[in-house]
Amino acid sequence: MHGESAAKLDSKFSSSLGGKGAEVEDPEFDVTAMVDLVSLMNIYFLVAWVVAMQNEVNMPAAKKVVPGDPDLSVIVIVKNSDRGIEVKIGEDNDGEPLTDRAEILKQVEAAVKAGSKERKDCLLLKAEREVAMKDISFIAGAAAAAENFNLRLGVFEKETK
Repeated sequence: MHGESAAKLDSKFSSSLGGKGAEVEDPEFDVTAMVDLVSLMNIYFLVAWVVAMQNEVNMPAAKKVVPGDPDLSVIVIVKNSDRGIEVKIGEDNDGEPLTDRAEILKQVEAAVKAGSKERKDCLLLKAEREVAMKDISFIAGAAAAAENFNLRLGVFEKETK
């Protein structure tokens, strides 16, 4: 009897491991996790693409414009650098360019207020093509410090050597 029960256990053990009497189950693959992952990747790339495209806005060329008179304008020159933006106030400003955003805003507001006292009515903002629109609008917001002040924007190319 002892040998008989061992044979029964042996047959049950071998059938559970896929022996002669075991039924073969079809493997199943749950794709729910894969669909979730692909959906999240699509959302990530869509958001990344939209953010990247916001920085590459091509502005249309102006067709009906009147050139600004530099004698009646406060001139601000904006350039890109590795430290961010560099701002110089005035056409012939040979001093150190401003890079701190708070100092830029303070100096531009002071120049606009001083210009309005000298009967200047325009902020002429000259910027390199690579300067971001958010930086231009940040500086242009300083023109709001004086009433009846116009904004004119000029874009210039970097000089290639």
